[in-house]
Amino acid sequence: MNTRLDTIATRQSKNRVRDAFFAACVALAATVSVVTVSTASHVASAQVAQR
Repeated sequence: MNTRLDTIATRQSKNRVRDAFFAACVALAATVSVVTVSTASHVASAQVAQR
C-alpha cells in the first residue's frame, strides 16, 4: 500500500521526466530558430553583395 508520500514522490518523478522532455523540445526549437535566422541572414547578405 502506497503512503501519501510515496504517491507524491511518484508524481514528482513523472513531472521531472515531463519537464526534461519539455526543456529538450524548447532547446531544439531554439536551435532550429537560430539556424534559420542565420541562414536567412547569410542569404540576404550574399544577395546584397552580388548587386
